[in-house]
Amino acid sequence: MQTPSLRRMIGQMLLAGFPGAAMPDAQALRLMEEYSVGNFILFARNIGSAVETARLCGALSEAVYAKTGFAPFLAVDQEGGAVLRAHERSLAFPGAMALAAATHAAAGGDVSPIREVGRRAGSALRALGMNVDFAPVLDVNSEPQNPVIGVRAYGDSPGTVTACGLAMAEGLRTGGVLPVFKHFPGHGNVSVDSHIGLPVNDAPRAALERTEWAPFSAGVSRFGMDAGVMTAHLVCRALEGGKDVPGTLSPRAVTGLLRQTFGFSGLVFTDCMEMGALTALYDPGEAAVRAVEAGCDVLTISHTFEAVAHAADALQSAVESGRIPEARIEASFRRILAVKERLGLLGRQQTNPAAAEAAASDAEAAGFHAELAGKSITLLSGAVDPVLAGLKAQVRILAPEAYAQTGAELDAPRVNLAGMAAARFGWHAQTVSEAAYAPAPGSFAANVLCLRNARFSAWQQALLRRLEDASVPLVVVLLGGPYDLQLVRRADAVIAAYEYTRLSAGAVLAALETGAFPGECPVRVPERPAL
Repeated sequence: MQTPSLRRMIGQMLLAGFPGAAMPDAQALRLMEEYSVGNFILFARNIGSAVETARLCGALSEAVYAKTGFAPFLAVDQEGGAVLRAHERSLAFPGAMALAAATHAAAGGDVSPIREVGRRAGSALRALGMNVDFAPVLDVNSEPQNPVIGVRAYGDSPGTVTACGLAMAEGLRTGGVLPVFKHFPGHGNVSVDSHIGLPVNDAPRAALERTEWAPFSAGVSRFGMDAGVMTAHLVCRALEGGKDVPGTLSPRAVTGLLRQTFGFSGLVFTDCMEMGALTALYDPGEAAVRAVEAGCDVLTISHTFEAVAHAADALQSAVESGRIPEARIEASFRRILAVKERLGLLGRQQTNPAAAEAAASDAEAAGFHAELAGKSITLLSGAVDPVLAGLKAQVRILAPEAYAQTGAELDAPRVNLAGMAAARFGWHAQTVSEAAYAPAPGSFAANVLCLRNARFSAWQQALLRRLEDASVPLVVVLLGGPYDLQLVRRADAVIAAYEYTRLSAGAVLAALETGAFPGECPVRVPERPAL
């Protein structure tokens, strides 16, 4: 094939976002017309019903093909749990830690159900027109105070993460989409959210090799070009000789470790280049040039036209000035086409809205996901009397508003667990928030308190203390990380649900009704203090 123009090759290295939910979208068309952008990422803002999404993806693919001569990568962050962009029945599945709990993965349990989740999700995504999933998360969540990974990880041991993550990747690839391992070189052992600031991992290299890097090494060894890797905007000082170079911009991380040491031959995608960890350091153009110098192939720029424009112009100028050899751009371009060929993306792509609707509304898949959610619910401490469910208005349930706690959760569905409990059991329901968390007045036989990552929330801790001081039984339900167990001083039972979704909320209510808690926690959590 004849080498295309520099601008067209750079366009294939860009993965851009746009605001609309239908074509023609002015920003998407302008990106194709002016910068030959060849790939797009979809968020909930773009995704409607299955039929609407299939039509959007079909029109977008046709427009990209007409402008560039190649079908696009259409990527999505569909991790499961609270990180979902498409919420159709067959695509709403439990998140990583919940799946690990359901399969008892930390104890060597059978992870084939995770592979099946991936296969079903991959098939549904491809039917809707998407072909790249930024999942699975291969971060090992060894830092309980991690604000952005937490339950998005399968566990706190590299063995658990590798077994579960690679099962998910196998399923996604079988389903027809490219899985992308993230967030290399490991986002699990930090306490800063890279959407906001620059995380730093000070672990020695030997520890990084044993823990953070092990799942990525195993993944790229098994999958080669049939999976991608997403870089993280974080610093591994042992890798950088003590310097604070973010992984996305680090030749030592991308070219040295990932390409040369691990032998990875597939595509390297960046995390969004508009995240705070990078924008605080460089303008979009300079960051893009440094990412390509580091060895990245596809730059993800999720939101603004201006950032994509600056990146494209800066890369063009860097080649014309000699800073980046044109051969470096062509190498990424050739890799991109090789992966597109493996995905069947060199020719025109068509979507079938009716088939997409059937795939997305698969009742069998929805039932399978609900079953796994039920199997994930874990009793961390104490015991629950099923009689509780029948006490009706004598029980008060307090649950927080479901809101995005990190940048990754902005598209999470809104759930009202308190209202669901009231409808199911007749309990007295109270939705609590930072603005209004005082327990409702009244005499109750028991309290059920739902917490969500309360270790980062002073008001949730204050509410917990108030209910611990009451003289009636207390059941605590953890709708985020199980690490909140260490906050509990007195409770008759502590239950881990791992996430705040419709699936997990329904599973919690079923467990409270039956007294069955089949899950096994895949991370180490402190014992509840003695009374």
